[in-house]
Amino acid sequence: MDLRPALSLVPVVLLASCASAPSSTFDAATVLAPSDAAVGDAAALDAAPAPLRKATVTIDGTAPRAVAPTFFGQNYWSWVVAWGDPVAAVQASTKDLGVRFLRAGGANNDTQNPEPFSLAEIDAFVSYARAVGAEPLLQVPMIKNLAGKAPVAQDAADPVTYVNKTQGHGLRYLSIGNEPDLYVDQKLMAAGYDAKAFCQTFKAYAEAVKAVDPSIQIVGPDLSWKYQSGANDWLTPFLQDCGSVVDVIAVHRYPIDPAQCTADRAYADNATYRQILARLRAILADTGQSAKPLAITEANITWDGDPAKSTLGASPGTFPAALWLADNLGVSLENDLFNVSYWSLSEGWTLGFFNGSKPRPVYYAYQLFARRFGDHVLSTQGAPSGVSVYAGRASGPARTTVFVVNKSDGPIELSLALAGLSISVGPVLNVEPVSLLVAEIPDDGSAVTMTRFAANTPVPVAL
Repeated sequence: MDLRPALSLVPVVLLASCASAPSSTFDAATVLAPSDAAVGDAAALDAAPAPLRKATVTIDGTAPRAVAPTFFGQNYWSWVVAWGDPVAAVQASTKDLGVRFLRAGGANNDTQNPEPFSLAEIDAFVSYARAVGAEPLLQVPMIKNLAGKAPVAQDAADPVTYVNKTQGHGLRYLSIGNEPDLYVDQKLMAAGYDAKAFCQTFKAYAEAVKAVDPSIQIVGPDLSWKYQSGANDWLTPFLQDCGSVVDVIAVHRYPIDPAQCTADRAYADNATYRQILARLRAILADTGQSAKPLAITEANITWDGDPAKSTLGASPGTFPAALWLADNLGVSLENDLFNVSYWSLSEGWTLGFFNGSKPRPVYYAYQLFARRFGDHVLSTQGAPSGVSVYAGRASGPARTTVFVVNKSDGPIELSLALAGLSISVGPVLNVEPVSLLVAEIPDDGSAVTMTRFAANTPVPVAL
């Protein structure tokens, strides 16, 4: 069923975490490989080189904003044994990725299909999260409990008792259900089920969890796309009734139809994303929840990475999809998000950061941000058209890091003006077409370190 909303502002829906199981066993090598073949739009690759452009960008360090320690996130998928448990094979690479927040959630955790997310699997998940350096976020079900029956509030409290009281795992974050705005469409709830009905159950679950461990932070409502206006706004009524029991407000975002994943659409999405975040902040303000953190706990360029549909320039697995992710991270950092978690690590719907156990381009774009951005966000101004510039500060050793996403088909000569920093004049950056350039500028005046990631470099290259 096509559940895409007919909306011009935000065509966002999640089928990825709600997809049906593969018809047979999961074979990453055959399922994921096709989408890795495309690296860009054929027309763009055949076009004549564009002339060099010059611009000056100002990096303003006068009002740095802290990066949330939970910002860099991922989704723990797929853990399903019947599908080969592909996340197990990428644990070491996930640690190298720089993930700091790991969510065990999605439709399968909600429906216990094809396998229940058992207490033993919870143990394995928490151990995995700790091993890769991430804070775990556990989702408890609203559709079926471990016994396959309709859950009640006690089914949310019991895992917390097990995890924190019995096992002593120190779990801090918990979410309730997955994409309730799709429950009726997926025939998981009867017609008429709405945000208020969801809130009633959510509140009972949250109170049961807090009774076990008051320190637990409740994350939600994890809406798929209904945070628009009118009938397509579940977020406002949810926060009006349930704002008092949610600690971190979270939604999901998959912006581009798989049949429209062109490079042009991918590169233009950062502007739309800023509008969406502004809309979300407005809802939080209107419902008296503006002081609470905002998170995107599932995201990807599209909701369906089926190889048969992943033939366009920015389909999952391509280099332009990695540049989309770079922009998505940059905009999320500039908008002070508590977390942005991508779907997912290694799985059979080709939205994963790995092709089997081999990193895809999105892996390296994410890793550059997670490992090098720093702990504070700086403001930037003056980026030319087709170019995004994001800047961060790191304190050990002290440096300014500049990320330049060149989505244009021509080279850029970018001069950096530094304000409110120990160095007032930065380097001149020569940025190739369709590339990500990272420049690390030490406070002590030592040599600038530059790293280039482009379609013709399978991994980032030090310059």
